[in-house]
Amino acid sequence: MNIATWLVPALLVADQAIKLAVLWAVGPRVFEGEVGAVFLSNLFWVVDATFVKNTGAAFGIFQGGARILVWISLLIGLGILVYLSLHHRRTPLLQQLALSLIAAGALGNAIDRLGHGWVVDYVDINRTGLSILDNFPIWNLADACVVVGVFLLLLPQRKRRY
Repeated sequence: MNIATWLVPALLVADQAIKLAVLWAVGPRVFEGEVGAVFLSNLFWVVDATFVKNTGAAFGIFQGGARILVWISLLIGLGILVYLSLHHRRTPLLQQLALSLIAAGALGNAIDRLGHGWVVDYVDINRTGLSILDNFPIWNLADACVVVGVFLLLLPQRKRRY
């Protein structure tokens, strides 16, 4: 059994559950025209969040490109799942983990784009008090999955010695 079999669905459920909690906290005003950033205090009992409608890609790049990004996200996410289902025995565990994270992130944001026409972003690290993080884009779990997955793919792979 490959990692994607359980990790991708688990991350998709977590991603969508958190996004639904954010939308619930914002309330119906989110769907009443354009809403800018809405600060949500103590949303998850520990963390403050800022809701943003992201019509672009990860971290707010390519704003307004939701139509093309939904197809790119679906192609990447589903393509990775097909690849892993066909090649998981020959794919190293770390690479399976990385690809599973990327697939989950791509599909999580694709679900938002298909359902809303935009992605729910909510993680706002600008409020940490660290000046280095000022003006950092607001992001979500799916974005984090993609970034961590790409980072893991960039790590040097160990060659097996026989």
